[in-house]
Formats: sequence, C-alpha cells, structure tokens
Amino acid sequence: MALEIGRLFFPATTDKTALALSFSVFASSYLVRPLGSVVFGIVGNRRGPGTALKLSMIGMAVPASLIAFLPTYQAAGYLATGLLIGLKLLQGFAAGGEMPLSGYFVSLNAADKDRGLYCAWVVVSGFLGMLLASGIVFALPYGAALLSRLPGTATAGHWAESWRWPFVLCIPMSLWIYSLRSSIAGETDRQAHRVTQARPILPLIQAMILVAFMEVLIYTAFVWLPNYLHSYLGVSAFDARLTNVLTLVMFSISMVLAGYATRWIDASNIVLLGIGLLVCSSYGLFALLQHGDFSTLLLAQAALAVMGGCVVGVIFVVLPDLFRNNWRSFGMASTYSFATALFGGTAPVVCAYLIKVTHLLTAPALYIMAMGVPAAPVAYRICQQRRRQRRFSLDAIALEQQREPSSTL
Repeated sequence: MALEIGRLFFPATTDKTALALSFSVFASSYLVRPLGSVVFGIVGNRRGPGTALKLSMIGMAVPASLIAFLPTYQAAGYLATGLLIGLKLLQGFAAGGEMPLSGYFVSLNAADKDRGLYCAWVVVSGFLGMLLASGIVFALPYGAALLSRLPGTATAGHWAESWRWPFVLCIPMSLWIYSLRSSIAGETDRQAHRVTQARPILPLIQAMILVAFMEVLIYTAFVWLPNYLHSYLGVSAFDARLTNVLTLVMFSISMVLAGYATRWIDASNIVLLGIGLLVCSSYGLFALLQHGDFSTLLLAQAALAVMGGCVVGVIFVVLPDLFRNNWRSFGMASTYSFATALFGGTAPVVCAYLIKVTHLLTAPALYIMAMGVPAAPVAYRICQQRRRQRRFSLDAIALEQQREPSSTL
C-alpha cells in the first residue's frame, strides 16, 4: 500500500515522489528496531521472554490499529504526516523485540525432538503474514466495489475509504493473539539467572555474521528479486511476481522440512550445508536467471529457496544456544535486529549499487557469496562446539552410569 499511503499523507505531486516518501517512513521505522531490541532484550533478561513478548505485541498492535483512524494530509496537513511517522516509529521500535524473542522463547521451551520444527514455524509465520497481507490488499478494490453498491454507504465517512480496512483488521487479530500470549508465564528464564554471568563477545560476533548472511539472502533472493527480474532483466511484472509467490511457498516448505530434519541431523550441520551450497551455486543460479523463460526463472529461484530454507529454517535452533548461558534475551534480540537493520534493509540498495558500478547483472550473487565467506567458518566452528558438547554430555552420562551401584543382590 506504499503508493496509496504516500498519496494520502504527503503533499506529493507525482506517483514516484509519493512512493519515495512512503518508503522513507518505512525506512525510519526500520532504523529504530535496534533500539527497541536493546530495550526488549533487557526486559526479557529481567522479567523473562514471555513478558517482553507481551509488551512487544502491544507496541506493534496499537500503532498499527490507530493508523485506521488517522486524518489524511488533505484534512489535517502535516499533522497527519507527523502522526503517521510517529505511529510507525513506535511500531518499528516494538518490532525490534518481536521476531528474535519469539524464536528465542520457542527454542528454549520446546521439547528437543520438536524444537527444530517449532522454530521453523516461527520464521515461516512471518512469510505467511506477508502472503496474507498481499491477499488482503489485493482484495480491497473488490471489497470497495461491493460496498459502494450497498445503500447508505455514500455517507459512511472514513469507513468508505478502503485503505483503512486492513488496519481495522489489526484490532481483532491483535486481541486474539494477545489472548494467546496471556497464558505465557513471565518468568520463563529463571534457570538462566543462576548461570554464570560471563559476557563473552564471541557469541555476539558469531550471531551477527550468521544473521547478516541470512538477511542479505532473504532480502536479495526473495524480497528484491521481483524488481530485479522486471527492471534489470526485462521479465514481465506478472511472471516476476508469480515466480516470487511460488518461490515463497517452496521456501516456506523447505524451512519446515529443515526444521523437521533436526530430529536426525544437528541444526548447525544443516546451516553449514546451506551456506556452503549457496556460496558455491549463487553465481551460477543468477547467471541462469538471465535466460528469462518462466521455467528457468522458477527453477533457479526454487534452488535458492531450498538452500536458503536450510539456513533460515533452523536459525532459531542455533542462535539461542549461543546466548543461553551468557547474554540470554538481550544478546538474541540485539544481534538479530542490528544485523537485520544494517544488512537486510540495505541489501536491495547495495545490490543496485553493485550492478551500477560493476555493470554485472550477476553482482547480487557476488554480494551473497561475499557475505557467505565469513559465515561458513562461523557455522563450522559452531558445528565443532556442538559436537564437543554432545560428546561431553555422553561421556558424563556414561561415567554416571558406571558410578551407580549394581542393582543385583
């Protein structure tokens, strides 16, 4: 809805100007996420991730719902613009604690055999939300046309403006979700308070590198790619969007399957496999995209989806273990949000700049590969650490069994 929001809340003269101003509001809300992650991370450490999740839910739901009641620029001038920016800043601030703390909470509280699958659904739910939002906005013109035929709707005031309806829908959905979260105990991290208070820097660096690679991959291969196909490769807008929707579906399925596979394969090994395959094949897949026919586009994007699912689907199994005994909620929320803001939100701009400077249409693949070069050894090191921990646990169990007195008289 970026174009319509830009027209409604700014004194824009052209559609391009309206679109640019609207995205500037989106960017401003994105930049305050790291600040929100620090605050909600501290709340999670002191009061438990459950309490932080409830507060972040309120912080996201209230501003989104209030947008439905805002006056437009035509009615209130720059007051409308300021109110919109203020609400989006509050929403972005609260969003800094939402996704990372959701993954952290589920990872710490799920049973071992279901942990990977549940953590995968945390990530998949975000993409399902995108598809739901797209479907609702797609249906708005049809709903508005139907409403216009009903008697008495000409004087319905604000509610005759269909752009308000998705924000109104936030109200019942938010109440429902908050009722679900109200059952979450606040102090879910008590055991962690008894753990050593060491604050090593290495887990923060490892998490930042892994999340940076993951976000560059997501925003390049799944968010920005339709614009890349249409603007740089000349693919029709319909084909670019259709292949992207199908790719998101395959991406979601691959994430769930990767999470389910953690019952037999350690999550760190799956992440390492995904990173290695992406570093080795990204350039070839972006070169394949240059052919332009629908089946080739879908094949290349499907390959990116399957390999990306190996990384993104189990990331919330790997990251919480880095912070379980040290930084806890603060480490999880801050590293995830900072890496997302610095590398995820800027990935489309960086890719466009690289294409302009190098004159290579495959430059986005080079960016993914460059981010994967430090991520691969980090994933390998985590694999080694987890292998040593499992070996130590098995040795401790065997030693304890040897010490037990014989039950035979």
